[in-house]
Amino acid sequence: MSALVWGVKQSLLAYVRSMEDGVVATDGGATASPAGFVFPGDGLEFAGSVTLTGHGGMMRVTLADPRLVEADGRWVLEIADPDDPGVRLPFALVATFDGVDGTGVTLTADGADLFFGPYGAGTALDDLSVRG
Repeated sequence: MSALVWGVKQSLLAYVRSMEDGVVATDGGATASPAGFVFPGDGLEFAGSVTLTGHGGMMRVTLADPRLVEADGRWVLEIADPDDPGVRLPFALVATFDGVDGTGVTLTADGADLFFGPYGAGTALDDLSVRG
């Protein structure tokens, strides 16, 4: 049994929580902790989701079932595609990952598309860790 611990992006979470109707919700086994969101899993595949909502329903971003995969010599944080749950979306690149700590986490173009404008590819996200 392992768990992914990841804060996503603290400034984004603060923004959502500051909205009158902003909600940061966990589901499917994911929980919030002082260190970040905890996604339970096995190896480098994890379960659960974090959903950010606000702006009268115009904002809804779900980060579900994250997975760390090595592709073309680099690490990618994938999530379930919110528009097609059977498809994986390359949400972020992880510059360095030693099997425990991942640093230099940045949005991919596909990840940036989920936010409809305020964040572009290369936007820094919080670092992550895998606990076993």
